[in-house]
Amino acid sequence: MLSSQLQDSGRKIGRARVSTDEQTLYQHQDALKRAGWKTQNIFYDDATRATAKNREGLSKAMAALKPGDVFVVVAIDRAFRSSLDGLKFLEGLDKEGITFHSIYQQIDTGTPEGRKWFAYQLADAEYELAVISRRTKEKMAAAKARGQHLGRPFKLSKRSIYRAHMLVTEKGRDIDMVTKTYSVAPITLKRAFERLGLEAA
Repeated sequence: MLSSQLQDSGRKIGRARVSTDEQTLYQHQDALKRAGWKTQNIFYDDATRATAKNREGLSKAMAALKPGDVFVVVAIDRAFRSSLDGLKFLEGLDKEGITFHSIYQQIDTGTPEGRKWFAYQLADAEYELAVISRRTKEKMAAAKARGQHLGRPFKLSKRSIYRAHMLVTEKGRDIDMVTKTYSVAPITLKRAFERLGLEAA
């Protein structure tokens, strides 16, 4: 439940972030609107990692904030690079007379209890990210040890690669013309040849 201080405060400035192109900002935008934030007071960082140096949406949000305002995010893990980053951020807001609110964690830093809960949630979020990172690295290492491909799917199938190699080496087709047929760059086709152990064109 929100405190009366949060409800009666000044403007509400929201910031939403997603870290990849596959994620969307719609759910964050909807959550902010349901909580009473006006669209013009919501700033976005799309496909931006929390550790990115250039966070335009965050910079614009900070420039818009004034004493008495409330800075809001959907969730703690969407906001900061680390626990230290979050604590420094909160200190800066306090100095400017600005409170912080997280919708999902229901944090209001206008109270001592809220600031305590803020610190706890920062630590939990950083821990969860570290565990996810460790599991991802272990999974990738296990897949790599078994010869499995990691990352994005290859643009060309093995059949297409063999066909393209035949066109270049046996039919004498120019590699630039062949790559246009398959809608890939020459370097992509050359790497595909190398991956399958085919003679470089």
